[in-house]
Amino acid sequence: MTETNQIPPSYGYGAGAANSGEASFHVNDLWRVIRNRWPTSVTILVLVMATGFVVTKLQPKIYESSAVLRVEKENKDLQVFQSSFEAFDPVFFQTEFELIQSKKVLYPVITKLGVAARLCKSMGLPEGSISDDQAFMIFRKSYLEVRPFRNTKLIEVVCQSTNPEEAALYANTITDAYEEFRRGEITGRSDSGLKVLDGEVQKQKKLVSEAAAKVETLRRDMKIDELPGASAQVQSTTLSDMEIQRKETALSELRSDMISRKVRLEKVADLTIEQLESTLPALQLEDSTTASTKQQYLQALQSVASMQKQGYGKKHPEMQAAIRAVAERRDQLNKLVTGIRRALSIDLSVAQARVESLEKEVSELRTQLRADRSDRLAPYNEARRDFETQSQLLEVLMSRYRQQSVESRIETRPVQVVNRAEPAVRPVKPNLKLNLALSMVVGLVLGLSLAFFIEYLDTSIKTMDDVERFLGISVLAVIPKGAKFLSVDEPNSRFAEGYRILCAKLNLTGARSTARTITVLSGGPGEGKSTTTFNLAWVCAQSGMKVLLIDGDIRRPNVQNALQIENTLGLGEYLAGQASLDELIQSTSIPNLEVLTAGSLGPEDLGGFSRSRFASLLETCRPNYDVILVDSPPVLGISDASVISQEVDVTLLLIQHRRYPRNVSQRAKRVIEDVGGKLFGVILNNVNIKTDDNYYYYAGYSTQYGYKKRTPRAATRKSSAPQATVPAELNPSVVQVDEIPPIESRDLPKVTFVRPPTGQDRF
Repeated sequence: MTETNQIPPSYGYGAGAANSGEASFHVNDLWRVIRNRWPTSVTILVLVMATGFVVTKLQPKIYESSAVLRVEKENKDLQVFQSSFEAFDPVFFQTEFELIQSKKVLYPVITKLGVAARLCKSMGLPEGSISDDQAFMIFRKSYLEVRPFRNTKLIEVVCQSTNPEEAALYANTITDAYEEFRRGEITGRSDSGLKVLDGEVQKQKKLVSEAAAKVETLRRDMKIDELPGASAQVQSTTLSDMEIQRKETALSELRSDMISRKVRLEKVADLTIEQLESTLPALQLEDSTTASTKQQYLQALQSVASMQKQGYGKKHPEMQAAIRAVAERRDQLNKLVTGIRRALSIDLSVAQARVESLEKEVSELRTQLRADRSDRLAPYNEARRDFETQSQLLEVLMSRYRQQSVESRIETRPVQVVNRAEPAVRPVKPNLKLNLALSMVVGLVLGLSLAFFIEYLDTSIKTMDDVERFLGISVLAVIPKGAKFLSVDEPNSRFAEGYRILCAKLNLTGARSTARTITVLSGGPGEGKSTTTFNLAWVCAQSGMKVLLIDGDIRRPNVQNALQIENTLGLGEYLAGQASLDELIQSTSIPNLEVLTAGSLGPEDLGGFSRSRFASLLETCRPNYDVILVDSPPVLGISDASVISQEVDVTLLLIQHRRYPRNVSQRAKRVIEDVGGKLFGVILNNVNIKTDDNYYYYAGYSTQYGYKKRTPRAATRKSSAPQATVPAELNPSVVQVDEIPPIESRDLPKVTFVRPPTGQDRF
């Protein structure tokens, strides 16, 4: 007989196969896990999709309405002494895109529509719980989206709400508020400029009046017969007079330029940095550095807004870096704009200094001319020239004032509504199809992940390679899932073939004088050892061997159920010495099969499983049978199985596929070895061959090959009639395995029994 810790080399599944299986782990193993765990994956998939469907149905419906605006750059900005200039500026449109979402535009909308009260009502909060500032933040983040059309002057204002009419109302009100803001901004700047210019005109009129009054006073005092305002010189002009006139003309031009610079400075003096920043292009004061910095600032703002929409928090490193970039660009831009304002002030100071210098030169020339000439008309001529100069400057100011007054009254349309918002017919959120698709993907990922996780946690025996790898013994037979007692199943069912293979590998046929004793045990209860023991006995009996089936599980007997016989007397009574074997062994309806049931005495009545009595039982029965099969209780936790394993010739370990952790089988093997049992191999039971290709080719050929139903015999032999022993080589129902050495029976002394005179008893 083969040693316990060795694997017979010819039983088909050796170490080489196991090593090969380990080396060839690939997609087939993953597919095996999926096929075995598909109910778990499908359940998770269905649950996730059902959850997605329910959540989608429970979510409020969101409607979306949009209005499209055409934004024109302001081209009628007040230019005091410069012609207007219009150029395409991409920064302008980005600025307006951000301006629509600013408080200047949205606050009037929030106040007018009572957005705070609407939000309190929709959120189920008490009225007044949300302030206008909070309403602005909530509305901008959740209800408003501004989308610029690339390379166009169009901007789309999109609003969302649970009410389609409310969404359209929001969008239209925002477009109206933005249009009103742009018009008011342009009108306000024009009115402010005209007001400053009007003040300068009034001042200049006063100077002209004073100059005219002085001329008239000198004319009367000097008794000059000339009408006031005449252009002719009272006295012939000298070179000095011409020089003074030239200087005075230049002085008039400088004064006009100084007034222009003064008006421009006063115009921007009260503007904030943001207002001055937006006015720089119209005033042609924006240089390339300022434009580049403004572009970088807007790009930084866009980056922050994009990261907010993506869900970045304020404490995220990337968000903090983006916010720092915005602050740096804003600081640079503020410095540049402040520098431009300072430059305007310095420019005005320079112009004033030039005017003062030229005035000083003119005054010196006049003083020198007055000293050189004793002409009494010199003061009059000087006053006359001053009057003409002031009059020319007044005409220039009046002309510019009239021009700008006309332009300010021309209607401007910086914003045009291309499409007004209309109430939506269908909601945009939630999207049932999208949510179901996402739920399907998530369900598949979770289902497969859970299946592989459960498979990873499952340490039970899954394959024959597992048996050989962790136990170091061979698999003798694989019993498909669903096997039951062959006494109630089809004689030629696919399950019977597995037991025939087991019978053939045990090599129970052949010439010998005593029976071979075999027990089938398992590590834990419920693994199918009783069914396996009975079916092995049934197959052996069908092959012509004389079989005795002993139910050694006196705690939970089960053999009598397979044969539908009584269990009044049996093994328990024999171990207790209350009955003899000829009173206990029963014949069955199955030819060549006799049975010794467990009996009605339990372990508490016996006081323990008697090893000596059980050994005597086996030795008494050996000469009368070919095979003695013992159904054993589980080996772990019950001592009966250890006693049985010690006394029989062959011990078979039954392992149910995917039932107990493999350490249960390892401990069962260790217990058998510790008590000196001869462990011959493993029977893998209850295997679902449809879910594992490793078993399909081992146990599935019998199903594909098929067995034809045969007509049952007209009469069966009586169990008490002597059976002729059919040689194995002539018995077609026995599979020959010549390479497997026969299991040698124990060399134990034979016990001779004297038959009673009646000749009816066997012992």
